[in-house]
Amino acid sequence: MTTYGTMLIPAPLEQAAPVLRAVCAAGYATTAGPEFCLAHPDRSVEENSVFALAGPISAELGAPVLAAFQYDGDRLELEVWRDGVLAHRYDSWPGRDDEDADEVPVGADPAAFLDFAAGPVDSHRLASALADIPIDAEDKDVDGDPGYVWAQSLHWDVLSALGHPDQTIRRAQWDYFHMRGAPQALSEVPAGTELVVLGTAEHPFQSLTRAPQQVR
Repeated sequence: MTTYGTMLIPAPLEQAAPVLRAVCAAGYATTAGPEFCLAHPDRSVEENSVFALAGPISAELGAPVLAAFQYDGDRLELEVWRDGVLAHRYDSWPGRDDEDADEVPVGADPAAFLDFAAGPVDSHRLASALADIPIDAEDKDVDGDPGYVWAQSLHWDVLSALGHPDQTIRRAQWDYFHMRGAPQALSEVPAGTELVVLGTAEHPFQSLTRAPQQVR
């Protein structure tokens, strides 16, 4: 399972792009519906991780930012930033790197994520996902494990419960390195999707004969 870091922002891409260009040293930004956009920073650049950027972006843009980092399928960390301040933090497996920490998720408060709803909220699904309690049959018993096997599935359920369509959730799990290394995957998104190149990032379509999206 691959690692990724992205930010979901409740603002249209054209509104957020100037701030993202000013704050993000390298990365990409994509549309995520008419009222949302996604940022995919190059986390190999110092001070350019989602958790380092979410605060400054929220302060400059005047909109909350949901920073997500999913590590190797094992752990999902979510941070909500408002006006440059960390407002909420969620960790699906705090005991992964700390033997003294709890093994159950911390910060599993559905209300903390409602600013990022794109439609009607499935409150039961959202609360269950954050609590690491699957409600779909395929997640209840995978290889004998009664809980979520992949943190990526947990992330999917959180965004789905917040009303985001599958195409947006799929894009929210694209890391900068996925986009740079396999730009053909971008051709699967709907026509008209915009992509903004940030900072020193390479153009993702250099190896393609035709760019299927509008790039700026």
